[in-house]
Amino acid sequence: MKSFKITIRAAFLLFILCFWISLPAKAQETTSNKPVAEEESLPSYTVRFSGAGLPVYADPALLESPIAMLPDQTIVRIIQGPADFFARIRVADTGLEGYVDMRYLKRTDAIVKESDIYTYEEMETDIRQMQERYPELLKVDITGTSADGRNLYALTLGNKNAARHILVHAGIHAREYTNPLLVMEQLEQCLDCYDCGQFRGTSYRELFSATAVHIIPMVNPDGIALSQFGEAALHSPELVQMVRACYACDLAAGRTSRPYDNYLARWKANARGVDLNKNFPFGFAVNTKAVLPSYAGYPGLLPFSEPESASLAAVTLQYKPSVVINYHSMGEVAYWDTLESRYTDINTYFSAYMLSIIPYKRMGSGSATGSYLDWIYSGDTPVLSITFETGNVECPLPAGQYPKIWIQHSYILQEAAWYASSFT
Repeated sequence: MKSFKITIRAAFLLFILCFWISLPAKAQETTSNKPVAEEESLPSYTVRFSGAGLPVYADPALLESPIAMLPDQTIVRIIQGPADFFARIRVADTGLEGYVDMRYLKRTDAIVKESDIYTYEEMETDIRQMQERYPELLKVDITGTSADGRNLYALTLGNKNAARHILVHAGIHAREYTNPLLVMEQLEQCLDCYDCGQFRGTSYRELFSATAVHIIPMVNPDGIALSQFGEAALHSPELVQMVRACYACDLAAGRTSRPYDNYLARWKANARGVDLNKNFPFGFAVNTKAVLPSYAGYPGLLPFSEPESASLAAVTLQYKPSVVINYHSMGEVAYWDTLESRYTDINTYFSAYMLSIIPYKRMGSGSATGSYLDWIYSGDTPVLSITFETGNVECPLPAGQYPKIWIQHSYILQEAAWYASSFT
């Protein structure tokens, strides 16, 4: 393992060194040759999440002192890049040029907007608008409907017929609804940079032509709506009665003592009181503490009894991804293995790489309890996977948690695609 890590790091450092040594000349050539009218037609970006300001460097290696600090809301245009995290920009009102960290820029006409509560309806609108803006790059599939009648979406970036596939999913637990916003922003960033960006020396177009990324942005839309807005968010009167019955049973069993509204805000299950991340076959119903439908922990009557878990499983079986990224909250920790996993060896290396990028605490292995991770690690298809638990406070995460989460995770799709193309 040590030699593997050293090889990756050495190769990466050598690439970065060679790339940045050559970049100033390229940047100068690109800047001097770009007509003003063409440059003004480029999309503009705004600085965000910078705190004391976004440093601008004359040196693309970012080794010298910054030549300026740009406050949030500063408008810039990207005149070269991005290459990995960095881009050469020109400030709109002053003409100042330099290199900045791309993670702190957001397109001014971005489709996905930051929101304290990112809803299913906002997601649907964003999917439609992204499909209109990037019709050749984004493929949208409806893979089923939820218990309360909402569409279940699978979005594909890149070539559906690629040799390798990556699956990213978020929002399987209702109260963890910051993560659907995160993965939708990740997707839009990749679409925006598809024809101009490079990552680890490979163009985005080449990277995603060889490795398709499938995103299920909101596995559990009913539960998320319930956590966000209470029982009024449900369309079905029968499901409202089911939720009320869950509360009565959980009160009687001592599983909660919270007021009803607060109980719903902390809801994890789908609208039928089934914890979707316990509704998979391997380890199903082992050591379960909830024997009746509940806000959390109840595995259901049978594996795949729920349309949402069945839909996630169907996409997984269709594409047989070589890499899976699971988004949960909370704790800034990462799960990467199980005691029964068939793929511990390859995930030792993969998790080490991913945690070198996002320094979450590595968690130990546990026994199977019917989770999605348990299921994919029991299958015949070797798979690399990691579960990121975003945020460091109790869910639902407050909006103030999102800037740090975005800066940490903004390039995970590119990292996963690069790793898959290099090592699978």
